Amino acid sequence: MINCADLETMTKFWAAALDLTPGPGSDDGRFRVLRGPRVNVSLQVAASSVSARDQMHVDLYSDDQEGEVQRLVGLGASYVRHNDDPRDDYTVLADPEGNEFCVCTRTTLD
Repeated sequence: MINCADLETMTKFWAAALDLTPGPGSDDGRFRVLRGPRVNVSLQVAASSVSARDQMHVDLYSDDQEGEVQRLVGLGASYVRHNDDPRDDYTVLADPEGNEFCVCTRTTLD
């Protein structure tokens, strides 16, 4: 579950970022499930201002970290920082509402 302020912006970003298909959403327009063959992600409009950051974040793993970072920035993510340690190589990005997430090299799973 990702709490958000703008459901449409976050739907567009996370559906494209994770190659998920947006469901129709709730009747009141405050909830939507993004569906995929192996994972679903729920988005909901927060009842109050979304201000608590970094309580949890998503780690995405890629064989092409640099290419994936460029793709996600093209979708609306913003660059935060890069950790260039061969044992723990990741780039921190933020989604359109400022929620941080990481793009890790797949080798960090080994």
